[in-house]
Amino acid sequence: MISTIASLVTLSMMQQGVVHPEAPAAKPPVIEKTVTLPVAPPKPASPVVGNDPRTKQPVAKRGLGPTDYAYTMPEGVTTKEVVYYSDGVACYGKVFYPKGFNAQTSKLPAIVLGQGWAGTHVSIEKYAAAFAKHGLVAMTIDYRGWGNSEGFVRLISPNDLGGGMEKDESRHKVINNATVWVKRTRLDAADQQEDYRNAISFIQGEPGVNPDLIGVWGSSYAGGNSLAVAGQDARVKAIAVQIPGIGGNPNGTPAMTYAGPILQDAIKRARTGQGAEMWTGYSRSLLIDSDMLEANRENNTMQWAKNIGERPFMVVVAQYDELINNDNAGKAALEFAKGPKEYIVVPDITHFEMYSGKPFEISSEAAARWFATHLK
Repeated sequence: MISTIASLVTLSMMQQGVVHPEAPAAKPPVIEKTVTLPVAPPKPASPVVGNDPRTKQPVAKRGLGPTDYAYTMPEGVTTKEVVYYSDGVACYGKVFYPKGFNAQTSKLPAIVLGQGWAGTHVSIEKYAAAFAKHGLVAMTIDYRGWGNSEGFVRLISPNDLGGGMEKDESRHKVINNATVWVKRTRLDAADQQEDYRNAISFIQGEPGVNPDLIGVWGSSYAGGNSLAVAGQDARVKAIAVQIPGIGGNPNGTPAMTYAGPILQDAIKRARTGQGAEMWTGYSRSLLIDSDMLEANRENNTMQWAKNIGERPFMVVVAQYDELINNDNAGKAALEFAKGPKEYIVVPDITHFEMYSGKPFEISSEAAARWFATHLK
């Protein structure tokens, strides 16, 4: 009797067109297994430049080069190249240890340093060396897809869409001889901020480092990254930034609107996996994904200034910065700080002049002093 009722119920369900979504898909979508790389737009004659606020003409120093990167290693300072992982992507770091550092007996503060727009560790190693000179452990990083770090990996084939719920029973899979697309065109502040935080986790596990005494330092666009990281991560006990690209609304970010080319590019990315590309950079011209425009509109770093609270916060600016409005950026963010704070104006220089000569000495010594004083 029960069997007969069950059969009747099953027949009734079939007649009503009952769908069982847990079953394997009958016709799973097919992923395109050929890769069509985007066509790059014409390369500009030179990297992006700004005008000197004094002369209204293009600044004399438009970026950084080998003479800006070079530095003399302080006596006794040693280094080690390391790999840290961010969202599973292998990233490059270089750790600077002060004279007399002992992994077994030292318990020193550590600073994580990140570079700005389309930059890498090469232009900020000299700051890490200066920090190590003052008794600090310092770790420079390359973001995912930049410098010596690995890029963003997209699996092309083999692909397996569909398959039913049993796929979730196996949480890991190793694919040999796969076709992958490694992208190095992503410039997204949210990714970079996550890379900072994963670097903090790495350096907290370094023997000889006091995991409770961690600071962050950032230059230019990474000044905004540093503020966002400190605002989100209580492990950061002190912050120092220079020529910082800080912006947005301290009360939060309004809802994102889509229209015109931004909307069309978003649709293309969602339907093909790749949108348009554009050229950017100051020291050199590099291709990046155009969705940076979208991501940058959502990168509201100023909102995190309200979270700094009592933690020490230093801002160093260039008097004639052609790229950043100091009053609306670093100075405005500093006003939210309730603890020790300092605002330093390096006189008579533009943005990229901060990295060399006397301005470098001023900015690096100031930041080293700040961390050495407040990370105790």
